[in-house]
Amino acid sequence: MKNILLEEFSPICPIQAFVEEDENGVFFYLWDYPGEEHASIRSCWVRNYGPAPDLIDFAAMQDGQTPMLPRDCCAHPDGADRLDPEQLSIVWLEEGDAAALLYEDEVLCVIPGWAGPSPDGSHYPSYARDCTGESDLCFPLGTPESNAMFARIEAAQHFWASWDGNPWPDIQQQFMDAITSTLGPIKQYYGIDGGHWPPKALVTIEKGDITYAMTLGVSILRQPKVEQYTEEPEQLRRFELAFACETKWLAQNEQQLLGYISGQTSLPWSYMTFLAQGHTIPCQEISQINSRFSSMLLAKPEDAPSLPLPLMAEDPVNLLWMIPITAEEQQYAEMHGSEQLIQHSAGEGTDWIFNGESKFTK
Repeated sequence: MKNILLEEFSPICPIQAFVEEDENGVFFYLWDYPGEEHASIRSCWVRNYGPAPDLIDFAAMQDGQTPMLPRDCCAHPDGADRLDPEQLSIVWLEEGDAAALLYEDEVLCVIPGWAGPSPDGSHYPSYARDCTGESDLCFPLGTPESNAMFARIEAAQHFWASWDGNPWPDIQQQFMDAITSTLGPIKQYYGIDGGHWPPKALVTIEKGDITYAMTLGVSILRQPKVEQYTEEPEQLRRFELAFACETKWLAQNEQQLLGYISGQTSLPWSYMTFLAQGHTIPCQEISQINSRFSSMLLAKPEDAPSLPLPLMAEDPVNLLWMIPITAEEQQYAEMHGSEQLIQHSAGEGTDWIFNGESKFTK
């Protein structure tokens, strides 16, 4: 009979973690998008409770039985003691899409963000302490010297513990200083976290005929999946959003646009993806205002204001300017790349300031 020893939800992603045991042993699971049609499960073997088999019994797995790690891959081939649920704990990594299982404060296993099936058909492993050889169920966890996951788990523990002291007022002030020193005094400050962690806000600044809207606090979190696409994830994993437009235009459409910007600050963690320069995201709100436009291009225009944003945990923060684009421009960007679209700038030097007109010619 299967028994749940521990379960917990990710603090920032739609993931449920649970530890399950039966007569064969223990597995650690991450259930992505629980209850949704596109839900999926990532898993990692933890330990066998009985003598290890020579091979994985795939036929039994098809019947719903929990597999046991083979003898030649198992540190306890004759079986291990049962786990005490009171000694189990889960550490979520900073991206929120990966987690480690600890027993008596020692790492038993970890399921990274990249573990499980991938779009290219490959299957990437999780890591278990008591695994001694590569198998279909897991790979060896290794040591702190051989596996960087140990350092990431420790960093995550320090990160979560740091919020016991509420560093938000200091972070908030650093961002406010960076914004006001460059653009001038803040006109409106909106809390956009809904009273939930992490804290984040949206501010507006009027400067002549132009109004700026900028987020702060989004960069507290690392974005998921970045490390799968670059060898320097620290350069891309933190961002804030910015939008600039004619003041009179925003006055007529403020509620829709600011609500939209606020909503996008949760996108990477809600969908377990990331936002970076050159990405485009749908924008129904601007389509309702002006049917010509369908999406937002995220860009870092050279002529846009350069703000001295603070480092977050030693990572740079990318200020991504949201530029409305038409459906035709969106299609062009999908076919030829966003960089190619940006090269077709109308040449006014103000691509990042929205005035109701298209900024690109093809």
